[in-house]
Amino acid sequence: MHTTRLYCAEELNCGEEFLLSAEASNHLIRVLRTKVNAPVTLFNGNGFDYQCTILDNNSRKTRLSIDTIIEIKNESNLHITLIQGLSRNDRIETSIQKSIELGANRIIPVICQRSNTKTAKEKAAKKLTHWKKIAISACEQSGRCSIPEVTDIVPLNHLSQLLDDDALNITLNPQATTSLSELASNYAKKKIMSIQVFIGPEGGLSDEEITSLQEDNFTDIYFGPRILRTETAGPAVISALQLLWGDF
Repeated sequence: MHTTRLYCAEELNCGEEFLLSAEASNHLIRVLRTKVNAPVTLFNGNGFDYQCTILDNNSRKTRLSIDTIIEIKNESNLHITLIQGLSRNDRIETSIQKSIELGANRIIPVICQRSNTKTAKEKAAKKLTHWKKIAISACEQSGRCSIPEVTDIVPLNHLSQLLDDDALNITLNPQATTSLSELASNYAKKKIMSIQVFIGPEGGLSDEEITSLQEDNFTDIYFGPRILRTETAGPAVISALQLLWGDF
């Protein structure tokens, strides 16, 4: 039987009662029509699931009993950072959601020369808040108990400040001559623990941007004969990376 999973930022303690927020209560009781005594799972990002029971049907402040706590060990051994060139809202939202469901640990939105989006300061803050909600929703769906980081939007020339020095860096580039499988062969004897993958926006990356990424030790990768949409490319590559070095 499917059990609803909900994120809450508060501290959770086994054996105690807990009041859900108005938003979560409304979703649980009015939208999902969950009944009294039904099971619900809460998580707050600390790596544990808290199995609960609904005690009433108050759609403004639903009361739950926290019955048991279970440590969840479903994080991949491969730490994946998706560096996503800004694209239209619906596309980057899809990329964030699916990438996190597939195990991405960090999302870095990057402004590129061909990014088809406006990022005024006040709008950027709203977008970031929305993207973090999408990340939480993806964790609710996929059973993850650790919330991936979604960083502030950064211009490409500031990206190096956020990069991990020990990670393997790759960029999808249709003009590249090295395939992902060839790259994997080159690293067959080295244990890969962290990968940072850069996906360009709808219009792709300029020659200047590709050169800049190469200077930051990114390797251009050819990912098959078909050109993928920006929102497809990230999840597709992450799936391949998980198969090569992760837990697929």
